[in-house]
Amino acid sequence: MSNVANVTTYSNNVKAPCEAHLLSQEQRKQIALSVLEKAKKISHIAFELGISRKFVYQQREKALIGITKAFEENSKKDEDVLFCIPVTYGWIKQLALALVLICKASYSGVIELFRDLLDYPISKGTVHNIIHSALVSAQKINGQQDLSSITVGAHDEIYQAGNPVLAGCCAHTTYCYLLSQEDSCDTTTWGVHLLNLSAQGLNPNHTIADGGPSARKGHEEAWPDTPCHGDVFHALYPFSKMIAYIDNRALDAARIVEELSAKIINPRGKWKEEQQQIELLVKIEKAEEESKKTAALVADLKSLYKWLQEDILSLVGPSYEERKRLLEFVIEELSMREKCYTHRMQPVRRYLENHKENLLEFIPKMEQEFLELSKDLKVSFNDVVEVYRLKGRSSYSQKYWEDYARLQNSLGEMF
Repeated sequence: MSNVANVTTYSNNVKAPCEAHLLSQEQRKQIALSVLEKAKKISHIAFELGISRKFVYQQREKALIGITKAFEENSKKDEDVLFCIPVTYGWIKQLALALVLICKASYSGVIELFRDLLDYPISKGTVHNIIHSALVSAQKINGQQDLSSITVGAHDEIYQAGNPVLAGCCAHTTYCYLLSQEDSCDTTTWGVHLLNLSAQGLNPNHTIADGGPSARKGHEEAWPDTPCHGDVFHALYPFSKMIAYIDNRALDAARIVEELSAKIINPRGKWKEEQQQIELLVKIEKAEEESKKTAALVADLKSLYKWLQEDILSLVGPSYEERKRLLEFVIEELSMREKCYTHRMQPVRRYLENHKENLLEFIPKMEQEFLELSKDLKVSFNDVVEVYRLKGRSSYSQKYWEDYARLQNSLGEMF
């Protein structure tokens, strides 16, 4: 009996666990969120769960502390050690390569970084040797690449310290499949490199190159049946430089007119003499004539350049035949004005004249694709061209939305 009485007394003294102690971490988080969102009153939450309001307040404070820590700025101190790495010579080589190839650092920049951050002396010759030691591995990896997926190649020569470097890249992905420094960039050198790339599967639908004869003849030797289109940069850039030069001459002529006019309005010294003023009047007449002539020439050239850029060589524009006529017109207009600044205008005119065919080779290819698309969709060729031209115009113009509505009504679901 005494044992039973002792057990009963012990069990009566043990308190039942509090409801708050039975709550899981997820439930406590939901309590804190409910309080912060003010979805329910604190007293209601405590009553529903059978817990004290004090406990609810505690969960809210925990949530607020967590939010505060999450948004604290500079939570990491400068002296905190984030990680440690073993610095081996292999790591040094890797860092030097990364600085040059990824960060585009110069040899001097690599030396400064090693000196200032790592307190590690390294010479320019060592950096050079590290970079060039990777060439063998890089050439091996590059030689194993499958280039058959490249459909459009862009070829040009760049120069490093006066030495030609043959360059080639995929026009869509900018993957560089050719970068080779050579003693010369003649036809044979180009042809050999392109034939070697052909062995790796490079057989583009067409390539893009400037007017250089060596690259184009090398292309013909490697791929006699593959077209080589002209790039618009080498047609537009010299044209814009020519306009800038003549525009500066127009500004100089206008400045001379202003200076002569000032001498006539406020004559000083010898310019007060009647004979000197007559000479000034003659000079200012010639200067005004030269200024007007040069300004008119600049205005004409800017118009021709705008047509060349926005109509003739643009992706969206007139038909192939129209572009050919426009390009002939631009060449003729340049030829008529060439005597004014022969040394500047003649090279631009000759480039357009010599490459007028390959500059526009991309247009027939586009028109052929439009024709195939019209056959597949069973719509007219003109409708495909009009939709294409519509996509090339600004949607802010009223004309755009007029043509948009017209094409949508005529094509229906095919639009």
